[in-house]
Amino acid sequence: MVLGVYHCSFTMTKLLLDWSRTPAPLEVVRALRRSGHEAFLAGGCVRDLRLGLDPKDHDVATSASPDEVRGVFRRTIPVQTELGVTMVLWEDERIEVTTFRSEGEYLDGRRPSQVGPADARLDVQRRDFTINGLLLDPETGEIIDHVGGLDDLNAGILRCIREPTDRFEEDHLRILRAVRFAVRFGFRIEARTWEAMTNLSSKTGKLSGERIQEELSKMESQGNLSKSVQLLLDCGVLRALCPDLDQALETAGSRKRLIDLLEAPIETHSGSWVTMLGMPLCPWWNAPAKPGGASNPAPYQMEWLDRLRCSRAQTDGSLFVWSRWPTCWEQPLPTPSRQAPLVRDRSWPLLAHLLSRYASTQPGSWSPFPHLSRLAETIPQRLPSLGEAFLAAGIPKGPALGEAIREADRLNLDLGLALDPSLVARVAETILRRS
Repeated sequence: MVLGVYHCSFTMTKLLLDWSRTPAPLEVVRALRRSGHEAFLAGGCVRDLRLGLDPKDHDVATSASPDEVRGVFRRTIPVQTELGVTMVLWEDERIEVTTFRSEGEYLDGRRPSQVGPADARLDVQRRDFTINGLLLDPETGEIIDHVGGLDDLNAGILRCIREPTDRFEEDHLRILRAVRFAVRFGFRIEARTWEAMTNLSSKTGKLSGERIQEELSKMESQGNLSKSVQLLLDCGVLRALCPDLDQALETAGSRKRLIDLLEAPIETHSGSWVTMLGMPLCPWWNAPAKPGGASNPAPYQMEWLDRLRCSRAQTDGSLFVWSRWPTCWEQPLPTPSRQAPLVRDRSWPLLAHLLSRYASTQPGSWSPFPHLSRLAETIPQRLPSLGEAFLAAGIPKGPALGEAIREADRLNLDLGLALDPSLVARVAETILRRS
């Protein structure tokens, strides 16, 4: 989309833009202007275009009120009308259109208590970071900078607009967002911004689990999660989110194990950050290659999952990994039937991913990952469907039937016996004799 960048003067930068593939942002701005309103592209899309990146979405800031926006466009969706936000549907695209506004005091660490009228210059003053406070005229390519964002983009600096303490007091999630942006773009966090992040990090403990999870998931998807976690540790956010986790990472060895795990050159398994960040809470964390039995989760592990409002799949996957990890390391290798429940579980892909990650941090050391992966590929993924056959052989429904199916599975996996009528008869005879 960006064909080039050129500087017309000391104070103005223009982008050479091609809107042929994504015409909606340009057309929405044009439509608003034809109706007599000011309109610009604003925020992250301007930042990304200036950096030569394709924006994920495009936002428009305008002097038009929500009612006026709905009067200009045939298809709209009210999003947060109290904050002046309207979604405009333009062909197959969605453009978020927000009315210029000033903001009153934030009382809940998330939303302003009131909003008021503003012009474009005042509107950008309410935004979080200078690199997100730029405006763009999509017709001319001119970037309008009222906050010093262009200089910070050029210098690779993440800086709050105006007073950092005020910005983070307004919305505590901005502390996590600062970490995410700094890591994503490889920017240095400006000293006063970092100081405010550190001083106010305890406030992040008041954030909802949904907002925290969304932000950490974005950190994972953008890559270099290890750097993000290090910054979250250094500024005190992890201490606010989970004191037990922060304490578990106080020693250099424990912190290094986690960072090595996060840095492993293994393709990301979406959502695995929930499980990885909870691993230092496990009793086996200081000796992760030591065999042991399955363990029940500790209360603070459940608190970690509850704090993040984890889904059922995230909870089940994390508990499976945390409890079963020591059972993977048993030597000599257990029989296939003993390890079959591991690789048959629906959370096995997550466990396999983390075993692979850990193995990459310990080159030359023995790992159970290759053996378990081969087992997962070669054994049937379910217990044999022999219920009807065993019923016909006289095994009644109930515990005895389950025992018979598991015994047939064991003989098949460990001894290679075929799942045929003779095996059914053999197992049925044994089970009936016991009863």
